[in-house]
Amino acid sequence: MIFVSSGYLLLVAVFAFSGIGKLRRLSVFSGQIADYQLIPGSLIPLAAVGIAGSETACAVLLALPWTRRAGAGLAAVLIGVFLAAMSQAVARGRRIPCGCFGGSTGLDTVGLPTLVRTALLGLVAVGVLLAAGPAVASLPVQLLLAALMLVLIFLVAETMRLVRGERA
Repeated sequence: MIFVSSGYLLLVAVFAFSGIGKLRRLSVFSGQIADYQLIPGSLIPLAAVGIAGSETACAVLLALPWTRRAGAGLAAVLIGVFLAAMSQAVARGRRIPCGCFGGSTGLDTVGLPTLVRTALLGLVAVGVLLAAGPAVASLPVQLLLAALMLVLIFLVAETMRLVRGERA
């Protein structure tokens, strides 16, 4: 229970970093959306603003106790959409930037490690959504646990990359 009650902080950090970064680099992020080849070109700018704005809103909703469940629900939906898009890219053999964090310029490509990382974040979102009751630990303990969970998620994904011999 203590990990679930700390998971919202992990999601706040991930979605705030990602959403704000994408808003700051909308043209780069738009290009990454285009690489997925899932929506018509005329809708890409709107999708970029919508996704980046939704991620930022998700962080805000998660940060506020009275909207936390709504934020967790939005996080779960966003992560589900991201998993579907990435799965489609992998199935079609596309080696493209994932566009995961802040519209970075191709730091990470879509593959098994990004799918695993995203799925683990999805589990955290579902856990926060289903959690009942107030936090069972103090804020400093929750911050520490959230940081440890984030590190663990990235370590698992990077271990998958090393085992498979993939490059970022």
